[in-house]
Order: sequence, then C-alpha cells, then structure tokens
Amino acid sequence: MQGVVPASTRDPYRGVVLLLAAAALLGGACAAVGGIELVNPTLLDLALLLGVAMAILTGVALAQDSRAAPVEGSAVEAMEPPSQAAAISDRPPSETQPPEVAMAAPEEPSPSAARLWLKTAPSQLTKPFAGRFRDIGTLDGIRLGAGMVGTLGALLLMTATFSLGRPSGKGIVLVAAACLAAAGLAAMVARYLAALDAAELPEAFGLARAARLVAWIFAAAAMATGLAGLGQQAAARALHLLVLGVIAVVCFSMVATRRRPGESDRVFPLDLAVLSTLGSRVNVIASVLDAAERQLGIDLRSTWALTVVRRGVEPLLIALALLGWLSTSLTVVHLDEEGLVERLGVARGGQPLQPGLHLHWPWPWDRVFRLPVRQVQALTVGHEGEEAGGPEDVLWARVHAANEYTLLLGNGRDLITVDAAVQFRIRDARTWHYGCQNPADALRAIAYRAVMRSTVNRTLDQALSENMMAVTGRMRAMIQQEADGMRLGVEVMGFTVGGMHPPVLVAPDYQAVVSAELGKVTAAVTAQAYRNETVPAADAEVIGRLNTARAEGADALARAAGGAWSFRALESQYRAAPKDYFFRRRLETLEKGLASRHFVIVDSRIQRDGGELWLTP
Repeated sequence: MQGVVPASTRDPYRGVVLLLAAAALLGGACAAVGGIELVNPTLLDLALLLGVAMAILTGVALAQDSRAAPVEGSAVEAMEPPSQAAAISDRPPSETQPPEVAMAAPEEPSPSAARLWLKTAPSQLTKPFAGRFRDIGTLDGIRLGAGMVGTLGALLLMTATFSLGRPSGKGIVLVAAACLAAAGLAAMVARYLAALDAAELPEAFGLARAARLVAWIFAAAAMATGLAGLGQQAAARALHLLVLGVIAVVCFSMVATRRRPGESDRVFPLDLAVLSTLGSRVNVIASVLDAAERQLGIDLRSTWALTVVRRGVEPLLIALALLGWLSTSLTVVHLDEEGLVERLGVARGGQPLQPGLHLHWPWPWDRVFRLPVRQVQALTVGHEGEEAGGPEDVLWARVHAANEYTLLLGNGRDLITVDAAVQFRIRDARTWHYGCQNPADALRAIAYRAVMRSTVNRTLDQALSENMMAVTGRMRAMIQQEADGMRLGVEVMGFTVGGMHPPVLVAPDYQAVVSAELGKVTAAVTAQAYRNETVPAADAEVIGRLNTARAEGADALARAAGGAWSFRALESQYRAAPKDYFFRRRLETLEKGLASRHFVIVDSRIQRDGGELWLTP
C-alpha cells in the first residue's frame, strides 16, 4: 500500500512530474504526425503509449496538488478529547444513529413477489457496476478514462490495415535513432524515480516501473523500424502487435484495478500487476521471474530446469550455429528459376540447376545464384524510380516518377519525354550472369539508344503523330539485335510506349502554344464557315433582285407597248370619224362621272311637247 505525504509542505517533485507530462505530450504529438506522414503503425503505437503516459502524469500532478492542500476537519479531530471519541464509539447502535433512522417505521403490507422483483431488479442488475463506479473521484476518473481510451485505441490499431511500404534509408535512421534516444531517456527517468523516497512522492515506484516498460517499448519500436527497412514486414508487424498487446493490457489493468482497502484517495493508483511483472527490474526476464516467484512462492532461478538449461545452453547454441551453417549446403530452386553454382569464386560448368532441392558444399565454398529465367521482367525507359501508388495519373503534365529524362529531337529545338518499358526474358542464364557485369543496365542503355535513333531525325509534331505500333516494332527489333550482339542472353518480348510528350517543366508553355494553334485553327474554320454561309446568301439575293428587275422591266415594257397600241387605235378611230369619236368620248366621260349617281336628263323635247320647267332657288 502506498503512503501519504503530510500536507504541510509543498511537493518538491511537482516540476519533475510536469516536465515529464510536457515531454510525453510533445513526444506523442511528434509520433502521431510521423506515423501519419510515414504510414508507420509503430509510431502510432508510441503516440498512443505517450498519450496514456501523459494522462497518468496529469493524474499524478493532480494528486500532488491534492496532497499539498490541507485536509478538511483534520485540526478538529486532533483537538477532540480521546474520551469523548471513545464514549461515542461505546454507545449502542441505536443511540448513534440519527433520530429518523432509529425511529421505527410504520408497518406496510408485504408486497407480492412480482412487485418485489420489479422493485429490486434494477438495483440487482446495476449492482456490479454501481459498486465499481460509485463515488469516483478525479484521480480515479482520470485512471478509468485513460484506460478505456487507451484500450479502445489499441484495439482500433490492431484491426486497422496499413499499406506498408519500404521506407527510405534516412527515414529509417532518423526514426530508429529517435526511438533509441527516447528509450535511453526513459531508462534515465526510471533510474531517477527509483531512487526517490516514497514518503515524498508515493507514485515514484510505480512511475519507475512504467518508465522501464516505456524504455523497452521504444527499443522494440526501433527494432521494428529497422526490420521494416530491411523488408521484413512480417517481423515488423509482429513487433507492432506485441507492442499494442502490452499497451492494451496496461490500459485494461488501469480500468480493472480497484483501490485497496485503506488506500488513500490522494495517491494516483499505479500498483498494476502488469507493471509489477514487466517493470520491476531493468531485465524483463528477471522481472517476470520475480513476479512468478511472488505468485508461486518458488525460486525459479534455483530449480533443476533452469540448471539444465544453463548447462545445455552453450552446446545448444553451438549445435544451432552448426546446423545453420550446414543448411547453407541446401538450395531450393523455384519453378521459374535456374541456379548457377560458383565454387570459391569460379563458375562450375555443366547445366544450370533445375527447379527442385539441390545439395552442394556449404558457404563459403559454394554459392548459388538463382535467376528467374521463366519470368517476364520489365525495365523502365525514360525515368527512374517507382511511380506513386494508387490509380494511374494519365495526365502528361504531371511528374510520374522521381527522375524523368528528356531527349533532344532532330531539329535541335524540340525536347521530348518518353515513358516506355522493355519486357524481356532471360534466355540463357549463364550468358546473362557472366556475359556482362550489369546486364540490366546494358539492356536499358540499348533501349535508350533505340529510342534516340527512332526520334532523332523527327520534329516534335512528327514524333507525336507517328504510328506507335510501327515505332515500337522497329525499336523492339533494334533492341533484340543489339542485345544479341552484346551476348546478353535475353529475348525481348516487347517494347511498349506508355506516352511520348514534351517535358513536364515546359508543360504550361507548350499548352499555351497548343491552345494558340487550336485557337488559330478554330478562328480559320469559323471564318470559312461564315464565308460559306454569307457568300451563297449574297449571291442568291443578287440573283433574286436581278430577276425581279428583269420581270419588272418586262412588265413595264409590255404595259408601254400596250398603251402605244391603244393610242394608235384611238388615233385611227379619230381620223376616221372625228365627230363620232368626240361624241363617244363625251359619253364615256359622262358615264364615268355619273356612275352610281341619281340624275334626270332634260332635253329640248320637253319644250317641244308643250312642257315647262321652273327653277326656283
């Protein structure tokens, strides 16, 4: 049981606890950012661990504040006479109870069994949880909250899937060095806390155990980072799961552990079984043996089993080393491979090793080089480095790899970038391995020469508009011919061009030029369309107006001719009988003037017949 510091003095280690909490917060933030940026699950494990450590240190700091404050009622209890306290404790229970409790309640009729079950069922169901979470203080709340959140975070990281890639050398060295440095600092903190007096800092012993465990976890994280850099993803993931398992057990024990009877509520509870088992000593194995000895009451270090193991460990290690050395005399050649044997640096004659298990002299006498002769391989042309993962970006104006090369075309002014690949198969394993020191680089150089020969006498427009099937066929033939001349022992299966485009650096300018060319062509086509639409319409209008004028002229001429013939006819009539012509014309005029009017004709016959006509105003 952890002790309690007197509340009369200020805790001298408050600054140490706050400094450790700040360091845990900063380290957790850095680990979280690094884990997200580098997609490193081990760094996310460390971020979760440091987050839980920060919560624990925060609880310890609050416990220090609680112990620094005076306890309410402590002075009154000290001034109370012992006899009075003894008298109170010697009273009968009925006298010490409040009056309302001591008074007998009136009897009620006994309820039925169903009503009694309905009344007591909720309390019976919540009793296990109510006993655990009743009267939770601030320190216990921090402990339970940190344990729950840590357990949930560990489970989420266990079930999460990460697309682990092989990190760069600088990233491996940086992360591993940071983890080892943090492990060293945690070990120094554990040694410092273990030397403190429990009377001044009751949580010092538990914090020392936790610091030792944190140091081992950081060391495991550094080892996992190194294994990931070497390509051992399975071992790195195993260490990742082991670290997460330890964190989950620690967090779950924080939730499941109860305070001991009589333990002060001003001390943050750190007496966890997992910390006692793994962090009691610097040596984890010795700490586990101590925990087993405490639980079983048996000194496992003096048992006969350990004695036998100690005596047989050296012969066992020698036998394992000898067995491992002899295992180098066995080589398994896969179905798509052939093996070449070198004895003391000299190639052995005969046929290459075929698929199956083969026995030879162990290392360093014999070495076997396995070559994938039945596998189609590919070499990139035009760039170096791996392209980014995910869906392929087909836009040529974006960089697809770390180094993209540009080729100078025949006119000396245009540059072009080629994204191509050579597919080949090793036809003769011995010729491929011994005919050239670096056959893959030689084949890539041959492919570059073929590309240069196919594009050097062309302009950019010609290279981009040429038939790719014919170009790739010619390039494949050239590559195969030069590879046979260099005795590389390969068969070129194909040459594919993924894209030919201007350099990415001049993409904005090239796109501007292409846009201007397209604008020029568009403007010319628009003008031609307008011309084709306007000129025929104008021609049709001219023809229409000309025909209309001709029709109007013919009509006017016809009317003039008709009028002339009519005048001539009248002239002939006048010349034949002038009086009759004038009389007829007079009558026609009267007829036109008197049309649609009422009138009476009076001539000289009315007077002759004896009639008279009087006109009055």
